[in-house]
Amino acid sequence: MTFADWFNFKGRVKQDQVLVKTVNGQQDTKVVRGSFNWLAFLFTWFFALFSFRYRTPFFIVKTLVPFMALMTINMLVQVFFSTNVQLVINILGAVWYGAMFNTWFRNQLLVNGYQLQKVEA
Repeated sequence: MTFADWFNFKGRVKQDQVLVKTVNGQQDTKVVRGSFNWLAFLFTWFFALFSFRYRTPFFIVKTLVPFMALMTINMLVQVFFSTNVQLVINILGAVWYGAMFNTWFRNQLLVNGYQLQKVEA
């Protein structure tokens, strides 16, 4: 995940997507929801850490990086600004994390070799 992927709001997942990969002769299917992720909003990185649904190689590490960036920004704001500014930054960070979480998951699945399943009409 690059820094540009953190803020790629135009490339966000906007509808449910199914990704598939053949592992040891069996098809592994993952569904990526195209909505705001409320649990990621509430629990940020810890949701990726403890959720079995989002288990895929390197996803926990890749969600830790933006979380650590949020923590660093939060500490700097705490030093230089008032508590109200810090609260606004925390809320904006949580909204950002919830909005982009499923997109980051889809991007990691694509890196791990999954492919979008074509929907037959």
